[in-house]
Amino acid sequence: MSDLYGGQAVIEGVMMRGPHHFAVAARRANGEIAITCEAVPYQNRPAWQKLAFLRGVFGIVGAMRLGTRSLLWAAKIAEEEIAETDKPSGKVMDVVLGSTVVLSLALAIFFKTLPQIPIQFAKNAGWPAWQIILMDFTIRVVFITGYLLLIARMKHVFRVFQYHGAEHKAINALEAGKELTVENVRAASRLHPRCGTSFLFGLIALSVLAMSYFNINNNVLWQRILIQVGILPVMAGVMFEILRLGGKFRNNAAVATLSTPGLWTQYLTTREPDDSQIEVSIASLKAAMAAENGSVAEARNAAETQTG
Repeated sequence: MSDLYGGQAVIEGVMMRGPHHFAVAARRANGEIAITCEAVPYQNRPAWQKLAFLRGVFGIVGAMRLGTRSLLWAAKIAEEEIAETDKPSGKVMDVVLGSTVVLSLALAIFFKTLPQIPIQFAKNAGWPAWQIILMDFTIRVVFITGYLLLIARMKHVFRVFQYHGAEHKAINALEAGKELTVENVRAASRLHPRCGTSFLFGLIALSVLAMSYFNINNNVLWQRILIQVGILPVMAGVMFEILRLGGKFRNNAAVATLSTPGLWTQYLTTREPDDSQIEVSIASLKAAMAAENGSVAEARNAAETQTG
């Protein structure tokens, strides 16, 4: 089913994944497209980890590890240090993946707790509740928006954002029942309702709402920070389900309206790709689809090597 595919931009490429396999396609310095395809790791989780509102938390951690694995492979391809069939693995890879996940979670916790200090000053100054809630939301949005706008000015990040747009366009074309050609993919939208950017900003809004009671009624800073960290996985699980429903019922007028603010945030992390980047996204998606249809070997040859 087309709605089971997702992806991520990597260095000079795109990772696409289905329920059981993922593929990464990256453009070599000489213009060729290198492709690798594997079974999705960490997919055989216990049944309780796949329950609604829990699957999102475990899925996010797994996606972070898979994304890091794909980024490392694409980086090595870009540097032409390994053959396209090689795969980073072993104990070193496990350490790198584990460290990246821990660092990402630490940064997420820092970002989540950042507004609590100015909130404490505002409470001590006697600000009304609505102003404290608005300040909490504003600090979070300004911080993350400013960060994204700043890094987008970097050339390599800008290209990653282009590949992000190419990834969305390919999946949108597939879900619309279009043939995966450069022309069809180019015409598709670079915005998608299941995007991680929408997830991030939706999580901000949910967290502000969830913390509003504690921010107003609890005067102990360390307790509010502890609560903020504690509700993070809960809010992540809820937001995951919201995005999942948004993607499933994207053609419903009411759902489309509610999803619009989340789609707008993707203008921060996507850019219009060129045709060569679209070719890479198509190659990755075709490889993932071929693997899901039962042939990893076929997946690795799903797109012919192309030169730009």
